[in-house]
Amino acid sequence: MEMKLKDWVTMGNLLCGMASGAVLMFPGMSPDVSHADRIFYLQIASYLVVAGFLFDASDGLVARLTKQFNLFGGELDNLCDMITYSIAPGFLLYYAFAQIAGWPMWASGLVAFFPVAVGTVRAARYNVRRASFPGFFVGLPRTAFAFVMVALLNSVVFRNAEEMFGGRWAYAIPAVVVGYISYLMISYKPFISHHGHRWTGLILFGLVWFLVSIPGGVLFGWLVLDAPEFVFDILLFDLMVYLFLGTFTIPKAMKTEYWAYIKEWKAKGE
Repeated sequence: MEMKLKDWVTMGNLLCGMASGAVLMFPGMSPDVSHADRIFYLQIASYLVVAGFLFDASDGLVARLTKQFNLFGGELDNLCDMITYSIAPGFLLYYAFAQIAGWPMWASGLVAFFPVAVGTVRAARYNVRRASFPGFFVGLPRTAFAFVMVALLNSVVFRNAEEMFGGRWAYAIPAVVVGYISYLMISYKPFISHHGHRWTGLILFGLVWFLVSIPGGVLFGWLVLDAPEFVFDILLFDLMVYLFLGTFTIPKAMKTEYWAYIKEWKAKGE
């Protein structure tokens, strides 16, 4: 099929996802790289995942402005998302646990493989039959998963876990978090979407807080702390609130309706 302008924007997402992994392999895996350089390369690779999201968010806008909509574009977007939001985070995880946490290759590989496998299963599940409920994602979307991984691996807690807690065993805590966040991708738990809601009450507060805290974290970290990476800690806090407290903002009647839909969707089988 002929590529349209929106599809070339989508390819920017793919390019960023592939570049993220390439940064970690070359030169990030060089044996003479210092610990500080490893953290630097992890940050660059993480910023590339964020850049991929910006392309991903822009292709829909370009499609609306140019009135270019087709099935090919949707499938291309899905495949590019797979690279940037599942495969690239797998590289981030392997690199972080092997090169920064100092875990053996097999253990780092297991931590990295599980979320990639789960993300693949999620994509295959909804390619067979899409589950859609107004105002909610069914299970944690891959975009949110990727952002949690980026924030977690660049947080001050992960970077200094061994010093803060007195041993490499402390990295088992983020490994457990990775496993739980990965599970949420194939769960049927509802997660509030940015579509289909009236932005009022706690939902409106959460949206405003996120839009203010992220650029605020960038400026505070850059100008006050001389640590631009501080924004990752703010992002991690925001995402943890979204993951663990977001369901409390869902009215009981809406929850009942949601789970009735999931029950019906599962009953239809393949």
